[in-house]
Amino acid sequence: MAATPVAGRPAWAIAPDRLATVSGGPAAEPALQSVVREDVRLTASDGVGLAGEVYRPERPGAHPLLVVPGAWMSLATHEVTSARRLRALAAAGYVVVTYDPRGFRRSGGSVDMAGPKDVDDVSRVIDWALAHEGADPARIGLLSESYGAAVSLNAAAFDARVRAVAALSGWTDLVAAQWRNGTSVGTVKLFQELVGRLNGRFDERLTAVLADPGRGSPGSLAWARQRSPRTHVARLNRHKPAVLLVNEWDDALIPAGQTGEFLDALEGPKQLHMRPGGHGDSVNPTLGFLGGASLWERAVAWVDRYVAGTGDGPTGPAVVLRPRTPGPLEHYPGWAALRRADRRVPLTPVRLGDTAPLIAGLPSAAESGPFPAAGALDALGVHQPTVLPLLAPPAAAVWTSAPLSAPHALRGAPQVGGSLTADAEHGTLVIHLYDTDPLGQARLLTHAPYSFRNHPARRPLHFTVPLPATAWDLPAGHRIAVVLDTVDHRYASAGTTGSRLAIDTGAIRLTAPLTPLTGLPPR
Repeated sequence: MAATPVAGRPAWAIAPDRLATVSGGPAAEPALQSVVREDVRLTASDGVGLAGEVYRPERPGAHPLLVVPGAWMSLATHEVTSARRLRALAAAGYVVVTYDPRGFRRSGGSVDMAGPKDVDDVSRVIDWALAHEGADPARIGLLSESYGAAVSLNAAAFDARVRAVAALSGWTDLVAAQWRNGTSVGTVKLFQELVGRLNGRFDERLTAVLADPGRGSPGSLAWARQRSPRTHVARLNRHKPAVLLVNEWDDALIPAGQTGEFLDALEGPKQLHMRPGGHGDSVNPTLGFLGGASLWERAVAWVDRYVAGTGDGPTGPAVVLRPRTPGPLEHYPGWAALRRADRRVPLTPVRLGDTAPLIAGLPSAAESGPFPAAGALDALGVHQPTVLPLLAPPAAAVWTSAPLSAPHALRGAPQVGGSLTADAEHGTLVIHLYDTDPLGQARLLTHAPYSFRNHPARRPLHFTVPLPATAWDLPAGHRIAVVLDTVDHRYASAGTTGSRLAIDTGAIRLTAPLTPLTGLPPR
């Protein structure tokens, strides 16, 4: 059954300029107000000092409260943009308290990675704001980006006073973000650690987790699950805060799809926006306009409605996405609606033979794109290319579909399965999915690693690898290509360089959420 977008577009999605940061605002506030800003020093329950800032309307009153935990990285340009946005929120009638999470920048302690201490810190900040800023205890919300978004989701699960959360580019499953299909995201974790150490202080536990290779030790996995909002869904559903989620298709830190699965598990008011680009690009004031208006305005409209209590702001369908190829916004009743288009796509190996030989560690022309720049390039419409004739054993193996007889929409998470035999007990495959034109020029749709360990050498191994979700329109005459190789700069390989893998050419299968564009309602 084909996934069907909800017909039409809600009014709030048609005119983004009507949702400017300072438009509307809390219903009880008649006009924009003068803003008072001050630095504050708060004390966590364990005595750690938290450095923050307060933006509040000059006119006294029981104003709605927004708590804004800071991000992992803070550049000068980010600070300027953030200050402007928070001042606008205060001018619209909010008391805004933003702070550096523990372990970062001016705050004390060590990084807790959205763990129990971070969760308790949010509640302490709320307590302080109610006691010292005269904020309205019945109108409390959390709004943050990246690291602060994960902190906010976890905090909302444990503090029933929170009426709404706007979580922009935050993880919902830290396990899947750090270890993918038995593979450590080595380059991504290294980048994350380097930036984190420039901005903050790590304890021995976090250092050990970031260094944990492969599929992660039981202790590291339990640590990461505790810091995953999906673990706390039952708590969120007890008091049902309104949750707005924003993520990007080519986010190297957060595989596309995990936030959609989290969204479907929520029972309160909810909405997910997916946009082209990399981590945080959809709220980046420079790149955000390339995927439509910056989604910061959507976040402000969300808290206006569910925290301040105005009648305006987003309601509508649960999922609003913009494809990575040119096209209008699409609306779906939930993330699961995208999976209803799943179908088997027949594949043919490009080179004949029972097996395709690969040599571990031999690079090929199939690559995930230059991290961390690939996401921004995706937002600009520059998609990682390759040329299929350059891909051949022993560096890579290729399978293609038949040419598409009509344009098709790929919406959601594909899956690739197959069988291999290796001469070593450990190894890594990298699976790439491409849109390929009749001349063999290809653009990357999605990719994922798969690693095996302690599997007896020369014994067949069957694998099934879910790929991150994507949204892409394929023209008629194009083919879908599956490319397997053994190395990608983003992932830490489990294999020994020079070991050999034999891929069963007849066993490779692709399941993809693929729908003829002619079969969809007008968008």
